Amino acid sequence: MRILLLNQYYPPDTAATGQLLGDVADGLVGDGHEVHVICSTGRYGGGTLGRSCGPNSNGLRVHRVGATARGRVRALDRLLDWGSYYVLAGKRALQLGHFDTCLALTTPPFVGAVGLLIKRLRGTRLVLWSMDMWPDVAQALGSVRREGLASCALGRVAAALYSGADRVISLGPTMSQRLAARGLPTHKITTVHNWVPAEAVRPLPRGAWQLPGLVSLNGSFVVMYSGNMGMAHEFETILDAAALLKEDRAVQFVFAGGGKRRAEVEAGVAVRGLRNVAFLESRPLSELAQLLSAADVHLVSMREEVLGTLVPSKIYGILAAGRPALFVGPPRCEVADLIRASGAGESFRAGEASRLASVIRRLAANQVDARRLGQAGRSHYERFLGRERSVASIIAVVTGSRGPRRFEPDVQALQRRRRQSGRTQTFLSSELHTHENGL
Repeated sequence: MRILLLNQYYPPDTAATGQLLGDVADGLVGDGHEVHVICSTGRYGGGTLGRSCGPNSNGLRVHRVGATARGRVRALDRLLDWGSYYVLAGKRALQLGHFDTCLALTTPPFVGAVGLLIKRLRGTRLVLWSMDMWPDVAQALGSVRREGLASCALGRVAAALYSGADRVISLGPTMSQRLAARGLPTHKITTVHNWVPAEAVRPLPRGAWQLPGLVSLNGSFVVMYSGNMGMAHEFETILDAAALLKEDRAVQFVFAGGGKRRAEVEAGVAVRGLRNVAFLESRPLSELAQLLSAADVHLVSMREEVLGTLVPSKIYGILAAGRPALFVGPPRCEVADLIRASGAGESFRAGEASRLASVIRRLAANQVDARRLGQAGRSHYERFLGRERSVASIIAVVTGSRGPRRFEPDVQALQRRRRQSGRTQTFLSSELHTHENGL
């Protein structure tokens, strides 16, 4: 088959969506398909790549269009970058001739419109890979008014895309339910979990890598938030928990990464007078395994308002690294379900800072149990998740071949087997599992 992949970013750019798409492209080429990628010369973090910047190989051709690369700081700059990419990607797609299938992501939002255009002109089958839902996520974050003209116009574009797509790939059951509630027929929706790009994360010993510039953390119990500090994430609960633990010299919080809210998080640390919080810059994918393994436990957060519109992908790296995960966010969502199914940690509602601090304190005091939680997460990742399973499922959707449609574990069945075999949580079993939710 001749297959077109559409996304603003693609390796060697470090954007997560591009890295995941790279794994899919490799899988398609490995199966003997002719794959073309149309992406931008602009980098996710700013600056540009060369037009001829690979990777290219037999069966794979990467086309980098010269869209603007003004950056992500200002809304106007993002809109210019998106708009120029839409136009140039559409032009290039038409120049490349007929494709059997187009797989379009949501970076930038509504790039699937290019796929819909070539579907109508050339009869190309269209598959949308919904990394986030627009305009839902923008409405939830207050970027656009729900009843405003922009929101109405974007809603119509989204409706046209979803109705025009032959299949839609969702990141989890909550997102699938939201898609169905918007009127998308359930037979069009396939749920596929994300994974760690290139399977670049594996469990490493705690002392295998020193955090740059933070050698003083040796001997501390490290609680890490790694990744984007964006508008969709919740930080008040985490910072309040850090404040409750600021006299506990054995516990150290680390925020590694950037994002729109990093300055706000730094200000929150300063206001609370927290000396037990440190900051690191983002690390490349090649160092992700070392970074994640440098922590004893990891934090994930998500605001209630964005439920079903996105999935924090950092949970997959945490599970793959074999570290416990503590999630602050809605009790019914993909991250909470994964933590519950794997037995890798616990979930907390926003505002439960005291309970979060208590669990961190107990994990720091009993690190054998902390390691057991991390091992449970790694085991779950190996059994139910990962690149091989998810890429196979996406390829089946893209090519229209028969293949596995779902890889989510049956949570109730897992819990039933644990009860029958006596393999229940040994750490805070009565306190940690206070919410009974299923997928």
